[in-house]
Amino acid sequence: MDAIGAQLEQQMIERDELLDSVDDNTRAYLLSCEERDPWYITRIIRNRDDILFEQQRRGE
Repeated sequence: MDAIGAQLEQQMIERDELLDSVDDNTRAYLLSCEERDPWYITRIIRNRDDILFEQQRRGE
């Protein structure tokens, strides 16, 4: 598997984990947003990761 394929697979795994971790209403909302913007959930995951990294850097 090439690097792009591996990255896409990782994004799909993270997407599924996020969707599995939320309630039904939130999942429905996220999926409806994703219909209009295919990268919506990916951006949420990246923003979450950036926030967590920044909190760790600051020692929170």
